Amino acid sequence: MSSYPKYESYSKADKHKKPGVYDRLVKFFQNSKRIIKIANKPKRKDYLLVFKICTIGILILGALSYILQLIFSVVLDGIWS
Repeated sequence: MSSYPKYESYSKADKHKKPGVYDRLVKFFQNSKRIIKIANKPKRKDYLLVFKICTIGILILGALSYILQLIFSVVLDGIWS
């Protein structure tokens, strides 16, 4: 008998046994429930900040794309003309 009785439940055979579908689903829903309890909705101020940052990023990428397209169309028209 081991000097640590609480560790007797961990046998070598159990280490290689994979949990079933039901056990995995139960664990998944328990974890999901815990995350939803901990998580909180962003405040209006946080939402607007993210919205502004995304909008600025989209505008910058759009302007950069337009400028590059304009430059390449002028350069390619000059080469082919």
